[in-house]
Amino acid sequence: MEIPTVYQPGYELASKVAPDLARRYISLTTVADPQADAAIASLSGLGQRHWHEFINAGMEQNYAALRAAPQPLRDLFDELSTPPVWFDPQVMYPGRQAFHRYSDLFIPAFFVSTLRNGATLVAKAFYTTGRVLSPYAHRRIRQNTRHFIEIMLPGSLDRGGDGWKLSVRIRLVHAQVRKLIRDSGEWDETTYGAPISSAHNALASANFSATALRHAEMLGARMNAEERVGFMQAWHYASYLIGTPEELLFQGDEEATHELYRIGRICEPPPGRESIAIANALVRALPDIANMTDPETRARFVQHSYRISRALLGNELADQLEFPKQRTFGVLPATRLRRRVYLASRRLFPRSAERWQGNNFAFLLTSAALLDLSYQLPDRMRNSEATPW
Repeated sequence: MEIPTVYQPGYELASKVAPDLARRYISLTTVADPQADAAIASLSGLGQRHWHEFINAGMEQNYAALRAAPQPLRDLFDELSTPPVWFDPQVMYPGRQAFHRYSDLFIPAFFVSTLRNGATLVAKAFYTTGRVLSPYAHRRIRQNTRHFIEIMLPGSLDRGGDGWKLSVRIRLVHAQVRKLIRDSGEWDETTYGAPISSAHNALASANFSATALRHAEMLGARMNAEERVGFMQAWHYASYLIGTPEELLFQGDEEATHELYRIGRICEPPPGRESIAIANALVRALPDIANMTDPETRARFVQHSYRISRALLGNELADQLEFPKQRTFGVLPATRLRRRVYLASRRLFPRSAERWQGNNFAFLLTSAALLDLSYQLPDRMRNSEATPW
């Protein structure tokens, strides 16, 4: 098995804990996404206007226009247009209900899961583009949040739904970024493996599903077995659309998915300067998402965000990301208490509770507001040189 240089120490440790899973994870660090990569390569000789025409045609099921597209792109849309036999929207429904019941807890849980993803070597690829270090950092958060919300809306993962479209969009963006990085000659795959590899897709999927579920629970969410299964199955299908290999999806099983994160994290090298820069840039971009303008309010919000993040990440990983040293004792119990107070107030003062929940959901929608979200792909590796996308 070919093991990229930076993964060799971690693989040695992980193989002592779970040899089969460690081997499967490492084997995918050198694998990208052959089908999506072929689709993007087939567009490379065409003008950017044709890229967008053909991708829009595929997304909107304009099959007459799609017939003029290169065959590899048509093949990708053809395969994804028919859901796998295990896809069952009814199973997902309880998980989606629970997400909306605890939306104020799932969004910070999802954000901290994003930080966990950035603590892996995938940060090196995104750091290379400058996407999350530029003034567009808040846009990246909005894009991710929008995708997270759409997955949890009924019907959104059906063919033609926004959750389906945004998942496939992420897959194509990853393939385009991977091509731009490879074409630049600045990436050594013998050392680092494939940029935005299948292994990193799987690790991100594990974080946004099983890890986010655990974070939400630490913040006060209480979900039964049926709801947990539904949440995991929604991410199971979204992860499939994004291009995560089925062998690391574990049929959406929560425990197996969380174990993948644990072993994958051991395999990954410690967070480097790219992870540190990206994680801190994401936290500092949060006041822009909340439309905060007062400097003192912004500073308090960032400080609180660092504290919650540290409490969920743990001191070891937070220190590796060079987050400010803070006491986190009592932070999570206080959050859970606030949730219990809300539940009590819902019974005693239902109108006030409805306003509180409504305000939280309004903030959720605001944080995901992107009126100009399109299916455009980056046309330059450096975000500062690319056409806005």
